[in-house]
Amino acid sequence: MHLIIGGKYMGKLRYAKTLYGEDVCDLAASEPEEMFGARVVANLQDGVRNLLKRGESPRGFFESNLHLMEDKVLIGDEIGGGIVPVDPFESLWRDETGFVYGILAARADRVDRVWAGLPCRLKG
Repeated sequence: MHLIIGGKYMGKLRYAKTLYGEDVCDLAASEPEEMFGARVVANLQDGVRNLLKRGESPRGFFESNLHLMEDKVLIGDEIGGGIVPVDPFESLWRDETGFVYGILAARADRVDRVWAGLPCRLKG
C-alpha cells in the first residue's frame, strides 16, 4: 500500500498518476466500496465522510478491509489543521479522518506527503 497525503490541490493525484497510471476511483463521487476496483483511490477524506453519513464506523470499514488495500495507492487531503470545527459532525469527520490515516500509514509500505507538487517520503 502507498499512502499519499497533503493539502488540497497540492499535486497528490498528479504525482500518483505519474507513478501508477490513470485507473482512479474518486471517493468524492463514489461510494467507499467502489475503491476496491481501482488501483488509485483519491479523496479518502470524502470516503470517511460518506461512511459517517451512513452511520458506519470509518475505522471499522478500513480496518476490516486492509487486506483488500495491500496493492492500492490511497490519496487523502490533510484536513486536521486550522480551527476546530464548531459543528459536531464536522469535528467528528476531521477526527475520524485522522484516525483512518493513522491506521493506513501504519500498514502502508510507503507514505509520501506532497506539498506544492513536491513529494517528500515519510516512510518506506
